[in-house]
Order: sequence, then structure tokens, then C-alpha cells
Amino acid sequence: MSFHNRTYATASITDIGNVDFSQVMQTDASSIRKSIDETQFVLKWVTDNEPTFITDGSVTTTWTGTHEECLTLMATAAWTEQI
Repeated sequence: MSFHNRTYATASITDIGNVDFSQVMQTDASSIRKSIDETQFVLKWVTDNEPTFITDGSVTTTWTGTHEECLTLMATAAWTEQI
């Protein structure tokens, strides 16, 4: 499966209430991935359809990248418990 047309972003968990889940690939707040310390979460969307809650500043992203870049980020200690 190709993920080249998706954008991934992280944001502060305090912004979760401002997310319109109809504009992203997650279905609701329970389907998001959170950082280990639960201060950040990940969203993804079709690149050509940037969510309005991001463009209008209701949610401020702390990081944005591609699928491959997101996999690299998710492998860090901030996002995955180290064994």
C-alpha cells in the first residue's frame, strides 16, 4: 500500500478537543496515537486536504512529515517504549 499522498502531524494533547475527526483518518480521540508521556498525539490526512482546524490555527502542529518520516519519529523513545 502506498502512503505517499498522506501527511502526518503531531500536536499537543491540549488541542485534541479542537480536532474535527471527519477531516482526518482517525475516527475519534480514542483512535489517536499518543506519545509515551501522553503530551502529544498524531494525526494523518490526505495531503491535498489539509484540515481546516490546522489552517485556521485551532490546532497547532509541533511536527509535520511524510509516512516514512513519521515511522522514524514513532521509533523514538518519546513514542515507543524501549525494551
